[in-house]
Order: sequence, then structure tokens, then C-alpha cells
Amino acid sequence: MKIANYNIAGGLRNHKVDLNKVAKAINALDPDIIALEEVDQKTTRSDGIDQIKELAKLTKMYFSYGVAIQAHGGNYGNAILSKYPIEKTKVFKLPSGDYEQRSLMLSKINIPGFDSPVYIYNTHFDWHEEDEVRMSQARFINSIVFDDLDLDKDFPNLATGIFILAGDFNSTKNDRVVKELNKYWNLVEVAGKDTRTWPAGNPGLDLDHIFTGKGQKWKIEKLTIPNDGSEEFGIKWQTTSDHIPIMATLKLIEQ
Repeated sequence: MKIANYNIAGGLRNHKVDLNKVAKAINALDPDIIALEEVDQKTTRSDGIDQIKELAKLTKMYFSYGVAIQAHGGNYGNAILSKYPIEKTKVFKLPSGDYEQRSLMLSKINIPGFDSPVYIYNTHFDWHEEDEVRMSQARFINSIVFDDLDLDKDFPNLATGIFILAGDFNSTKNDRVVKELNKYWNLVEVAGKDTRTWPAGNPGLDLDHIFTGKGQKWKIEKLTIPNDGSEEFGIKWQTTSDHIPIMATLKLIEQ
């Protein structure tokens, strides 16, 4: 399974929206599932376009959307594109303090070759320098995913599923926020691999991550982050978003 994460910055580069560039980048990656952050839905700054619906059309993928806030006359939030039908989606508000409201979305996807459904969690954490809000958001995710009876009502037999968490965490792998998540998740990483994803023009920080649930064992066959300045996949990444995508090719060893 190829799972990717990409903060698309609302498709905005140089104050202009260009979803064709974003779609071209996604098609070049060719993921089975990709989690997206900063996705506009019918906002004035995006010319009223339902961005995820348009991206789904341009990539020929199924989609789900999770609103974080209402902004610019429309919505702003996270989304998931999948080669396989998305059965159900639920959105949760994350603790956000006095800052911009952030959210967590969950989509259930049945993928051929897997005995259980795959549950994809996608999120976008707070960006402020002080990390207390991000710590609260990490703890919320850990608690709701692994100890929430109401969630099991919406997704029966959730505990037997396969879990993936992806997003823009505004935290590096050495930050305590990622270490908090690692209590219940396994960060997808390869020793010695440069995982910096931001800013796209000259990446200095690894802010975007993919995690797997601790209940499964995976073989990381490949970890792709096109951050070396080359036009990998034929894409000028710095002109597509302010982030660079991260993609993991994973093989399930034990469920």
C-alpha cells in the first residue's frame, strides 16, 4: 500500500490557485491513499471551487472531507483521496485553546488484499512555537482512537481494523509531540533518510509524518520525500505548495 501525506496550502502559490498543479503532483506520486491538509471548500480566495471534489475529478480518486473552520465564505480543512471507495467518515474537533480550530478526520476504506478495513486518520496540528496545544492535540488523538466507546458505535469492530495516522503535525520527529504520539503509534521512518518537508523551496524541518498503529507490523519498502531540490516525478515542488509530500510504500507483515 502506498500512503502519502501532502499539505497543499489551499492550492495557493504566488496568490493564485492552481489545482491542476496539485493534481499533477498527486498523479505523479500515484498513491493508493493520500491525506491532504489546508483544503478549501468554496471559499472566495479559491474562486468558490470545491477543491477536494475538483481534485478527485482530476485524479480519478474517491474523496472525503473534514471541515476544520469556516473561512473566506466557505470551509477550510483536511481531506482524503483514495483509489478505493470510502465507506464512512467522521470529523472531530481537536483541543485548540485560543488559536485556530483544528480537526481530526477518520475515514474507513476497504482495500483489496486486506482482511480488515483500513482506518485513515488525517489531521493538521497547531503551528505556534509553544507546543502545549499540540501536546493536547496529540493526547486527544491517542485517547479517542484507543479508548472511545462512542467511536466504536460509529465504526463497529474498529479495534480489529488497520490504523494509519497522517498529517501536518507542525512538529519534528525529535519533538515531544511526536514522542507522545509514539506511545500508541509507530512513526514511519528509515534510518538516515532525510524527511524534511518544509518549506518546499529549501526544506529545513520535518513537519509532515505518517504513523502506523502499534497493533500491526509493517515492512517499510520505500519512503519517498522529494526534497533534494530536483524535479523528482517531473514536478517543481516549490511552485505547487509550501510543503513537500511524504509517501510510504508499506507491506503488512502481521495484523
